[in-house]
Amino acid sequence: MFRNFACFCWSRWLRAGAFVAWACMAVVLLGAGPARAAELPAVQLSDASPQVALAGRSQFLIDLGGRLTADDIEARQDSLPFEVRQAGVAVELEKGDAMWVRFAAVVPDHRALWRLDVDLPGVDSAELYYRDAQGQWVVQYAGDQLAQSRWPQPGRSPLMALDTQTGVAITYFLRIRHDRVPFSGQLSLKTQTLSGQQEQRAQFFLGAYFGLASLAILVALINAIGYRDRSFAAYVVYILAMALGQAGITGIGGMLLWPEMPGLNNPVTFLMPMVAGAMGVWVVRIVVAPRQYARWLDALAVGAIALLMVVAGFDAMVPSAIGFNISMYLLALAMALVMGLLVMAIARGDRNSRWVAAGFGLIVLGGMFPLMRNFGWISSGFLSEYGLMLGSALEMPVLFYGLSRRLNEHNESRARARALAVTDPLTGTDSQRRMLRRLDDALVRARAGNPVALIVAELANHADLLGDYGREGADRALVLAAAMLKAVVRDNDFVARVGDRHFALLLESPCTAEEANAIATHAVARGLRSRPAMPGGETLKFHLVVGMLPLGAPDAQTLMQRFMQELLDYGPDARKTIRMLRT
Repeated sequence: MFRNFACFCWSRWLRAGAFVAWACMAVVLLGAGPARAAELPAVQLSDASPQVALAGRSQFLIDLGGRLTADDIEARQDSLPFEVRQAGVAVELEKGDAMWVRFAAVVPDHRALWRLDVDLPGVDSAELYYRDAQGQWVVQYAGDQLAQSRWPQPGRSPLMALDTQTGVAITYFLRIRHDRVPFSGQLSLKTQTLSGQQEQRAQFFLGAYFGLASLAILVALINAIGYRDRSFAAYVVYILAMALGQAGITGIGGMLLWPEMPGLNNPVTFLMPMVAGAMGVWVVRIVVAPRQYARWLDALAVGAIALLMVVAGFDAMVPSAIGFNISMYLLALAMALVMGLLVMAIARGDRNSRWVAAGFGLIVLGGMFPLMRNFGWISSGFLSEYGLMLGSALEMPVLFYGLSRRLNEHNESRARARALAVTDPLTGTDSQRRMLRRLDDALVRARAGNPVALIVAELANHADLLGDYGREGADRALVLAAAMLKAVVRDNDFVARVGDRHFALLLESPCTAEEANAIATHAVARGLRSRPAMPGGETLKFHLVVGMLPLGAPDAQTLMQRFMQELLDYGPDARKTIRMLRT
């Protein structure tokens, strides 16, 4: 019995002790939140440290629905669940929500101008509340939803003045609204001098980027118009959309380009990167031509472009968190598609695609950081804010060079194609069609009194060479004959192949009949020289007809037929190799 009684007492005491311990723990846990928030000391500002980060020195609170006012926050701050705001924390805010940040600061000198820097261009709204020496609320407003003229200090991101009371700890309440994108901006207190210096450096680099973008757009536009090149036309739209998007993301557009039209901030910031993504796929589609590999690849590229533009337009008209997330995923998929198409082209031997891939690889690398920030995977920082811009700045000259190489190769191909239309592919001399056009012009000059001569030459032993050495030997003789005839004429004269074994020499520079006959004689003599390149050591035997224009011919076609008939009249064993045509 005693044992049972002792066990009973021990169990009661054990349960009682556990209850007391639990109650004490509950009291500690329930009171820990407000107590910890209230324990943060005021930030002691000093001229020796012109910048102080508020991470770990401030508390934040999520106001669901954004219903709390500054009076509510001040009156209930000891009971509201404030938490210490640490560096690198991204806060998701739904539409209508607000984040309140509380901190206290002591200004050492009333002459010192200290500022609160909300280091995140593009923040929707930032409102700073504190009470002045008379106990009245002082409120400053900034953010993308306000015109720059309503900001306390116009700039790319909110910069708000602190109270100048000396040696007094002032409590500040900052209200942030930032829809769709997680807020991870760094809050810091800094002197007016330091913030001005930092902004000057930032604007220097921004100016360099936008200057480079403007130059790239101008030169690419000249190429697009001058050469009617689609890839450069797409490049112009791509760089323009990228630059406008960067103007919105960095805040330079709201500060300089449309300072009194805040309604443009969000559409430009969210729409232009989507347009740039679509144009990037367009550029790659033109360069790679995926249709040559598979029709479904080309359809995939076209579908990606259309989907990016549709989602971008819908999101601009009806902004939402879902639309923003879809946009980010589509941009990531567009980057993957671009690199996949370029890798395929490189694997197929397209040399120019390597430069285009290098350019887009830089933009993909730089664009990873803002994408990860927008997904809430990393906090705001230098790379998340400027990574895409750095990638774009490095991409522009590389991509331009790749497109220029492609354009040069296409121009050379087109030039060769045009040349083939007026050039004999075997001998490299001009074609009969071009000779007839030149001959018509020469007849007009000859009738005006300018002496012009025409020589038509026939490779007389071509048939023998064809029979003895085959087509290859006969063709080699024609090539050597053309080279030799080019060598005997003057610089301004014109040589063309006008038949299977016939060549025409138009002596357009002023000459006499004696000079024309001398050129013909020189051609015969050079042809009879033994040439190592000729099969079997054979020589080139020419029959030539020489005439001083116009010879009474009405047109070039009739004149050429007359010369050809004269050559037909040559016998196979004709000893006289040069004939002069008379009027």
